[in-house]
Amino acid sequence: MSTDAIVMLREGHKEIRRLIRSYRVERNPEVIGPFLRALTVYTYIEREGMYPRVCVLFPDAEPDVLGFVEEHHIADVLGAELYDMRPGEVAFDAKARLLMDIVERHMDAEDRSWFPRVRAAVGRKELREIGAWMTTLAERAPQHPHRPSAQTPWDAVAA
Repeated sequence: MSTDAIVMLREGHKEIRRLIRSYRVERNPEVIGPFLRALTVYTYIEREGMYPRVCVLFPDAEPDVLGFVEEHHIADVLGAELYDMRPGEVAFDAKARLLMDIVERHMDAEDRSWFPRVRAAVGRKELREIGAWMTTLAERAPQHPHRPSAQTPWDAVAA
């Protein structure tokens, strides 16, 4: 497997999209657990590994990163709420679909415009180094969503 950070994140997108499609087709609530686990690991390695390093190497990316971090925050809140719900609860399906819509928009923005800009601005060597760090982060990433702390989402990236 490649350690190129963008390749790794695109592989994460494929897995998350597969789980979203599966839920939409089958409406099987058992898909939600693997979806939330994949999403939690993915957002963790992106927020802790990719975003801070890219902002240092490519300062023009910071406005995009600020927006992406806010989207992660929304996904964290909805994901934690969904994780605490039972499939039969009234809002379960609506919350799952809304979270999936937000996540898809986020991944589309990265795939279409952000990743190409980052690849053009950040060297191959640096993307491999970021990817190696993200691999380490994935090993210790949380496995399910938690309610975000009172800390603002940008504080974690800026630290």
